[in-house]
Amino acid sequence: MRLLALDLGPGLRGGQGQTALLLEALADRGHVIRFVGRRGAPLAEVLRGRGAIDVVEAPAGSEASPLLLMAVARAARLFRPDVVYAGDSRGHGAAVWSRVCAARPLVVHRRVAFRPSGHPLSRAKYRGADRFLAVSKAVEATLVTAGVDVGRIVVVHDGLPPGAFVNVPIVPAPPFRLIHVGAFDGRKGQRAAVETLALLVKGGLDATLLFLGTGPERPAVEARAATLGIANRCDFAGQVGDVAVRLAASHLLLLPTDNEGAPLSLAEAMAAGCPVVAHDVGGVSEIVAGGAAGVLVPSLDPVAWEGAVRDLLLDPVRRAHLRQAGRSAAAGRTIALTVEKVEAELLRALGESA
Repeated sequence: MRLLALDLGPGLRGGQGQTALLLEALADRGHVIRFVGRRGAPLAEVLRGRGAIDVVEAPAGSEASPLLLMAVARAARLFRPDVVYAGDSRGHGAAVWSRVCAARPLVVHRRVAFRPSGHPLSRAKYRGADRFLAVSKAVEATLVTAGVDVGRIVVVHDGLPPGAFVNVPIVPAPPFRLIHVGAFDGRKGQRAAVETLALLVKGGLDATLLFLGTGPERPAVEARAATLGIANRCDFAGQVGDVAVRLAASHLLLLPTDNEGAPLSLAEAMAAGCPVVAHDVGGVSEIVAGGAAGVLVPSLDPVAWEGAVRDLLLDPVRRAHLRQAGRSAAAGRTIALTVEKVEAELLRALGESA
C-alpha cells in the first residue's frame, strides 16, 4: 500500500506522537509512506530520521492556505498514493480542499470530542472522508451527532509503546508527589491542579506537584502558584524524555481537563503504575473503565478535587488496588494493537474504493 500521510500540527503533542509511532510501524510492515508535515514542526524531524519514510514539508498556514494546498497536491501527484491518511484536523482539511482525496480514499483520525461545526464548509469537509478512526466512543458520538454516518466510523484507541510499561518501587511519603502531564494550552487544567494543591497544603497535607509539558499558559500557572504561596511546591519541568519513569515515581496523576477525546496521559500513568484522578468528561471514563481503574471527579470545583485527591492519598490500600487495575486496563491499549486496527481500516478503505 502506498500511503500519503498528513499531520500539520505545529508541535509534538500526544496526537503527533501517535502519528509517529503509527507511521513507523506501518513502514516496518512494508508499506510505502510519504509524510506531509508543517515546515519546521518537530514531527517532520522525528520522521525524517526514518529512512523508510519520505518527508515533505509544507508551508505553515490554515488548512485552506493556497500555498499549503499546492504543496499537498504536488506531493500527492508525484507520489500517487493508494490511500490518504490524515492524523489531525488540519491534515483532514488540507486533504479535502486540495482534492488529493478526490480519486483516493481518505481515512481521518479524530482525537477530539468537540462537535464539528454545522457550517456548510465544515459539512463538506466531513463528507470528504471515507472513514473516521475515533479514539473513543465519546468522539464517535460527537461525529454521529454532527451527521456522520456511523457506518463510516470505527473506534480505535491510541496505543502505548513498550517503554510506557515500567515498574519501579513505590515512592515513600511524605511528601506526596502529584504529577500533571499535558500542554499548557488553557484546556488541560494546570490552574485547577494548582488550586487543588493549595487546598491540600492548607489542610495540612505535605504534597508537591510536578508539571510536564510546555505552552503559552505556563507563565500564568506559575504566577498563580506564587500568589497561592505554593511556588516552592511546584516543579515546572517542561518537555522531558522520561515521562514514564516520572509517572512511576509519583503517587497520583491529576487531570482536571475541561474536554478530552481520550487523553493518552491517563493510559501512560496507568501503565506506569501511577493511580489517576481525572475530570469525568469526554472519553476519560472509557480509559479508566468507568471508575474501576481510576477516580472520576464530576466537576472542576477545586473543593471537590481536594476531597477526592486527599481521600485517595490517605488510603494506600485503595491506591494499591487502582495501581493494579490501571496496569491491567492499560495492557489493552498497546501501539501494536492500534497499528493492527489502523492497518486493517486503511486496507479496507482501499478495497472498498477498488
